[in-house]
This record gives sequence, structure tokens and C-alpha cells, in this order.
Amino acid sequence: MIKHYIKLLAIFLLALPVIASSATAPPRHTVEEKIVINADPAAVWAAVKDFDSIHNWHPAIAATEATGGNEPGAMRTLTLGDGNTITEELKTFNEDKMILKYSIKKMSAVGTVDDNGEALDIPVVPVAKYVSFITVKAVDGGTEVSWKAKFTRAYKGNNDVPAELGDDVAVQAVTDIYKAGLENLKTMLGK
Repeated sequence: MIKHYIKLLAIFLLALPVIASSATAPPRHTVEEKIVINADPAAVWAAVKDFDSIHNWHPAIAATEATGGNEPGAMRTLTLGDGNTITEELKTFNEDKMILKYSIKKMSAVGTVDDNGEALDIPVVPVAKYVSFITVKAVDGGTEVSWKAKFTRAYKGNNDVPAELGDDVAVQAVTDIYKAGLENLKTMLGK
């Protein structure tokens, strides 16, 4: 009987670090914005598909410097209007299904915040573990563009979450970025 309790205690103690780390892990968020554009799907896809040309349709992006074309592993550095940068990697590109997937690899810091005596960078987009998908498909009334992301907030610490790195700020930032890009795309391409 005592051996049974010792086994249970050993299993619990081995699992404790996993339980503790999952309890403090930041939650995963999903943001998806969609827009219907009165245009042919091929024309809309042609506007968004090139990994090195997002600056042509997103108003917040002043320039794109890229290598690798539309091949998985291609890299691009986006320069925003204020000079900050975001470096992204293309993960998936499917011409036939009109889908691309990319992730953020690094970002400029727009400032720092104090976390109990430690200075933490505030990334230009306050997210971490960010993966994004753009899909284009025909629908009644034209073409639907979906821009979807999965990510966590930028703050990964165990203290109180600084407002600048919190969940609400991260979700709002991604939502605003997607809405601005999709609305501009509709203005550019809609008939």
C-alpha cells in the first residue's frame, strides 16, 4: 500500500513542473478579419499573393525588403511609416488554393516597460508566437479575403502583466492592422 502512495507521489512530483508552467503560460488568441470585395478572385489574389509586395496595399507599410520570392522560407522585412521594422518568414504558399501563411521572426522595440526592476522591450506589435494566414476565395458578391492570426501577448513573465504587453492590447493591435489593410485593399480593387 505504501508503495502505491509513493508511486502516486512520484508521478505528481514529476508532473508538477508541467502543471505549473501551463498555469502561467499566456493564453493563445485568434483574430480573424474578413472583407468581401467586388472584384474577381484572381485579381484580388494577384494583389496580395506576392510576399514582397504588401506595401503596395497595406497603408501602414512604407516598404518591403524580401528574399526568396514566394517559396517557403522566404524572408521579408517590413518598414512601417514610423521607421520601425517587422521581419517575417513565409511558411506556406499555395497558388491553387490562394492561401499563404507566415510568421513573425523579430520586431523593432518601440520602448521599454519596467517589470519589477527588469526592462522589457515593447515590440512594435505587442505579440509573440505569431502565425498568420491570408486566404482568398470566390463568394456571392465577389471575393472574400480572410486574414487570420494566432498568437500570444508579448509578455511571458510571471508578474502582473504590464498594460503595454497585455492580451487586450495585442488583440486590438492585430485587429486594427488587419482592418486597415483589408479596407484599403477593398478601396483599391472594388468596382
